[in-house]
Amino acid sequence: MTPLSSLRASDRLYNLLPVVYRLRDAEQGEPLRALLSIINDELASVEADITGLYENWFIETSDEWVVPYIGDLLAVRGLNAIKTTAFSQRAYVANTLFYRRRKGTAHVLELLAKDVTGWHAQAVEFFQILQTTQYLNHRRLFNTMPDLRDVNALDLLDTPFDKLPHTVDIRHINNRRGKHNIPNIGLFLWRLQNYPLLAVTPRKALAPHTYGYHFSTIGNPAPLFNAPAGSGSPDEQLVPAPLRPLDFHFDLKHYVDKFASDPNPPENSRYYGPERSLQIVKDGTPVPPKDVMCKNLSAWDRPPAGKVAVDVERGRITFAVGEEPTQELTVSYNYGFSADIGGGPYDRRERMAEVTPNIVEFQVGVGKTYATLSAALADWDTQQKPPAIIRVYDSATYDANLTINLPKNGMLVIDCENGERPTLVNAAPLTVTSAATSAEETAAFTLNGLLIEGSLELSGKIDLTISDCTLIPGRTLDEDGYPEHADEASIVVSGSDVTDTSLSISRSILGPLELPTECRALTVSDSIVDAPLAKDANDPARATIAADAGATLAGPVTTLERVTIFGEVFVKELTLASEVIFVHTVTAERRQTGCVRFSYVPQGSQTPRRYLCQPDLAISDREKELDPAPLSNAEREEIILRVRPQFTSKRYGQPAYAQLSSACAHEIRTGAEDGSEMGVFSLLQGPQREANLRIALDEYLRFGLEAGIIFVT
Repeated sequence: MTPLSSLRASDRLYNLLPVVYRLRDAEQGEPLRALLSIINDELASVEADITGLYENWFIETSDEWVVPYIGDLLAVRGLNAIKTTAFSQRAYVANTLFYRRRKGTAHVLELLAKDVTGWHAQAVEFFQILQTTQYLNHRRLFNTMPDLRDVNALDLLDTPFDKLPHTVDIRHINNRRGKHNIPNIGLFLWRLQNYPLLAVTPRKALAPHTYGYHFSTIGNPAPLFNAPAGSGSPDEQLVPAPLRPLDFHFDLKHYVDKFASDPNPPENSRYYGPERSLQIVKDGTPVPPKDVMCKNLSAWDRPPAGKVAVDVERGRITFAVGEEPTQELTVSYNYGFSADIGGGPYDRRERMAEVTPNIVEFQVGVGKTYATLSAALADWDTQQKPPAIIRVYDSATYDANLTINLPKNGMLVIDCENGERPTLVNAAPLTVTSAATSAEETAAFTLNGLLIEGSLELSGKIDLTISDCTLIPGRTLDEDGYPEHADEASIVVSGSDVTDTSLSISRSILGPLELPTECRALTVSDSIVDAPLAKDANDPARATIAADAGATLAGPVTTLERVTIFGEVFVKELTLASEVIFVHTVTAERRQTGCVRFSYVPQGSQTPRRYLCQPDLAISDREKELDPAPLSNAEREEIILRVRPQFTSKRYGQPAYAQLSSACAHEIRTGAEDGSEMGVFSLLQGPQREANLRIALDEYLRFGLEAGIIFVT
């Protein structure tokens, strides 16, 4: 019998040798076996490469780097490279022949826009909805004077689904000014994405409206988004847009009218149900569509008996008198955001902690070993605090008013299952301490995939890692969506010995960071750090990154890459700031070292040397154009005013939070090193996607037509 040790995969070549040679090799300590094991590894690489060569013949199975080469065979050229892993040009190359056979049709332009950009798209031929004098033998009944009683049609006015006739607009559409003209085609794009949350616990409204609930687990206004339902005729159900209240109302009304006498009606309407955009489960029983009504709940009005009222615009629920949940209420819904940043139910597998034989996993959630975080932490403490992962397996709400004491050289991770987004509340604060007394004993603490209401306080020698998390700017939000503690930090480092404490933050959303100068380092990438505005305030109540709220003491040595920062920054040293948007001034005490590159730096800032930063670069370019004439102060001020970041929204909790406005200066929207936008959403590479679409339109747009790209969200 062949010994078990010789059945290893690395012994494939070794096992081909005659037994006599293997016996002699064993007598000498198996040097031949070790050599053939190395050769076998190279053989496996060659075989894998040969297998990959066959798979790379086909666009469906090829590696990503092969896609442009296959595209080149089909003369698909001139596209900007898209580096982000969130989007691939594979579909565009795969469908090229399909596009060319149907070139010039609106349907192909719509599919083209979606495949090239990765955004949902809707193509509108504006000549179809032009008001014209009609020939009686060729009447267009849909193209007549609008019916002012059709409130739904009027509500769609100037949207991609507008069917009302319009007078001609002679302005060009390619500059996003004109629309309705014979040669014009509009390509409407939805840049925001929908993120589904399943079976979450809604936040109860404050007194005296305790019969009401917020869909949001943190109790802020959150417009509900549609989950796109495949493909079909032009319809709002096919795009990830905020649910329109009137459309939701007519959806429920149509359901009731159609199935009023049906003893077994379907579970789903167009928008409501277990397979749709939202659903409510009261006391373990799903609320059917016929019992749901659309209602404006700005004043928390109750519905009539037998009904559950839903406000899709504000994300609110109310129940009739005496019909409130007695045991449990859970909801499933979709919210909107720009990218996979912060705590969210998206794919995080590449960044999740891995369970190994040396790491203990504590499973938290319904049907798991522990029902709460505190129970898991108590058992971790009982087991002498081994290296561990506390993993939450659902998107429920958990109490985080906890104190965690890390041992010397300890390691603890708190994260969640991929695709989930649990909410940690009452972190007032979530306190983490370390027993380490030297740099070699520094403990490691990691947060991943969580939405945290409150703050985090560190004390002692700790390496903190935060990935794919949200620590709510302002700690909590009120029912109008404003921060309740705008003057408080999200992360505070305290204690007398913090010289070995470091923070590494990636793909996260946080409030202000209060870090002593003595901390070893702060590294932030692909994130938003926000000192929020209090209600009716024009400026942040405190500094964003500094050692104190008033920015009188400098924060630690800092590295920033692709970050959007709202609020003042004052640090000891800015080792690197690359593709960063500093909305307010930034100051580095030590300016002899470090570099700021491809970033927006406001006037009055004091930084290390700058490279291709704005508005300095725009001013310099204008001075070169005018040389030898000087640049006037008035024109300088005009450039400074024009080249500044403009956002769709600056308030956390709104879907377009931190998204650059389409009116923002071109120098900022394309000012990153690779031509993408500065700031946190550089990873989306939006300018490259838009440029790719414009290039593709040159081939697929019929002669004489003009296309305009219009961003809906």
